[in-house]
Amino acid sequence: MIRPLSIESLRLVIVGGPNGCGKTTFARAYSEVEGLIYLGADDVAARLSPDDPQAARVTAGRIFGRELSQALAAGSSLVVESTLSGGSFARYIEHARVKGYAVELVFVFLDSPELCVERIAERVAQGGHEVPEVDVRRRYIRSLSRFRTEYRALADDWLLIDNSGGSFVRVASGDENSETVYDEEVWQKFQKNGDAATNS
Repeated sequence: MIRPLSIESLRLVIVGGPNGCGKTTFARAYSEVEGLIYLGADDVAARLSPDDPQAARVTAGRIFGRELSQALAAGSSLVVESTLSGGSFARYIEHARVKGYAVELVFVFLDSPELCVERIAERVAQGGHEVPEVDVRRRYIRSLSRFRTEYRALADDWLLIDNSGGSFVRVASGDENSETVYDEEVWQKFQKNGDAATNS
């Protein structure tokens, strides 16, 4: 897992990745281990509409944004999750930096959008929430692309994790000065997928 930049730092840990990659599982476990507050838009949607969280997605997104802004203003260290498929999360990172936060990014991925769709189908079969396949495929492309071209550079440090095999495996990590690769084969595959996403 990612190493805290400083025990004394205000910390914003962002767990990003496409739908179905295991963000929530990772974020919840990490928040418990590190003793950090956890915030997730899916949790908000489930509170608003337990029987159909997808129907509350837009409202949940607004509430999540408000709760995140309030937590940052209060100086709370926290773990949040997002697909990072859009550019709007950058403003929260900017807000956090102004407040003196260390921004840490964990990006969890699967090696194909098809696997994301399969994982979501398994989740739904167990009573979890559904995401339309067209959204999953669109966000997969955007999520990988924005991590590589935008969000990675905004973080003080970052960690890339592969969950394709059903367990969280470190692939690479870095900061503004260095980059360390732990699994060259998976790293190259991720780069190839990312190139395809960026050029699509």
